[in-house]
Amino acid sequence: MTQKYSVLLLATLALQARSVFSEESVSEAVSAEPQHSVQIPQFAPYAVPEAAFWEQFVGTMEPLWKRSRASKQDQNEDRYDGEWAVEEVMELAGVAGDRALVVKSEARHHAISARLDKPLDPAQNGVVLQYEVKLQNTLNCGGAYAKLLTSPMTSEFSDSTPYTIMFGPDKCGESKLHMIYRHLNPVTGNYTEHHLQKAPLPPTDSLTHLYTLVIRTDNTFAISIDGVEKKTGSLLEDFEPPVNPAQEIDDPSDSKPADWVDDEQIPDSDATKPEDWDEDAPAMVSDEDAVKPAKWLEDEPLMVEDPAAVKPEDWDDDEDGDWAPPMVANPRCADADGCGPWKRPLKRNPDYKGPWAPPLIDNPAYKGKWAPRRIANPGYFEDLAVYKLAKIDAIGFELWTMQSGITFDNIYVGDSVEAAERIATNVWKPKHDTEVALREALNPRPVEKAKSKLEGVLELFKVRVGDISASVADFYGRARHEGIVEAVRQDRSGAIAVVMAVGGLIWLAWNLLSLVRFVISLATPAPSAPLAATNTSNASPDATASTSARTDAHDSTAVKRKTKKSG
Repeated sequence: MTQKYSVLLLATLALQARSVFSEESVSEAVSAEPQHSVQIPQFAPYAVPEAAFWEQFVGTMEPLWKRSRASKQDQNEDRYDGEWAVEEVMELAGVAGDRALVVKSEARHHAISARLDKPLDPAQNGVVLQYEVKLQNTLNCGGAYAKLLTSPMTSEFSDSTPYTIMFGPDKCGESKLHMIYRHLNPVTGNYTEHHLQKAPLPPTDSLTHLYTLVIRTDNTFAISIDGVEKKTGSLLEDFEPPVNPAQEIDDPSDSKPADWVDDEQIPDSDATKPEDWDEDAPAMVSDEDAVKPAKWLEDEPLMVEDPAAVKPEDWDDDEDGDWAPPMVANPRCADADGCGPWKRPLKRNPDYKGPWAPPLIDNPAYKGKWAPRRIANPGYFEDLAVYKLAKIDAIGFELWTMQSGITFDNIYVGDSVEAAERIATNVWKPKHDTEVALREALNPRPVEKAKSKLEGVLELFKVRVGDISASVADFYGRARHEGIVEAVRQDRSGAIAVVMAVGGLIWLAWNLLSLVRFVISLATPAPSAPLAATNTSNASPDATASTSARTDAHDSTAVKRKTKKSG
């Protein structure tokens, strides 16, 4: 079974390699034919006068966008050493002359921020955040989320800078969409992060995608991707931890009384073991109904001396001991039901009951399962206007990425859903439609054929291996820059991926070793004398011991002979 499984494994890997090479060949063929007839529109600025912030990157990056110069703790070097640039899109550009903010470095921390044209107060009309993301390079691990920074922003932008909302896509292994808001606890005076549960999945292709977040003054929110609503819900109900704590909590000073009985059942002290209960009865007994097979040869040993064996010429009885021919399977046992003394097989003992124990009865002293008393929660509060989040002073991107080419454009911050919809219709959609047409023109789809079950499995296998590889690469990068403990704390899925990868390599090595053994066994000739088919479960222990002793004696004398020859 192991050998068959190993062969299947290697066949799978071979087919996977063939699939990869085929895809690369098609890609090279397409890149050699860059001609197309798609009409690409020219960039034209679009005005959004009511916005608190509207950025199309028509000018230079500075002075509006400030790259972070925050230092690593207890070090003079920059923590955020990743490079940024404002430049035209190079890959699958849907608008000619369109400039955007681009991540330029790989395996680096990046941070950049810009002040809003005017501070935004979510308590007035809610919040609308919308921006475009384009992955010019295949993204295995990296973030593309934005932070709306809390007013006033008084220090250099870093991961410790207070933010009001964090929203956008992220991918390290598995793709996900972040939506986090920070709420001020009126009792403690501290801010708490609240994370959206069951967030929608973001796309990861090379097209420009539009991400929209709307927070309304009725505590509801809506998330759209490419103008299509993907998630709606309540700020009070769909986030973890919940904003409002429980009114009552367990009393931390309460403890279970020493005489509290919480055993629901106890052994019956009045019960006695039945007189016919035999605790010493064996679990297995001889089957008295069994009959010795007709072709069982009791007088024939399982092993006999090899009649063809010849004493070696250089054998010295004084030094090597008395020579004895090696033992081989008794050929008379080949067609028999068995050889050697026959014994009845064992069967389950119908009288076996095992050790006796008294039955359980309801405990008359049982008081129920103990629980601490409930008291009023000293940290309780009820905020029914969660949408009144902290005022927003700036927008920033604070990211770690293993790939460059993450591109941001057409960033809108305000409180108008209508303005965001106009931007989607007049700015994003023409660009996106052109990119789709370009992609189809440059990469014509081959005639699809029905996929076999094996091809479907291989495709899923390729995706999973890619996800695990990306997670391992990200975890390695984090560990190099932040240490193994911090990497495990921030990226549990990456740590799990490392364990899976190591286990997978061990599994692969074991299967390859099994395959090598299988091939060697095919190339090894069969022994000259076949072993007889025997019923070893019924063979006499004396016969087995005798055979083993003679075999051991022969092996011992053979070793002596080899030792003498080598001397």
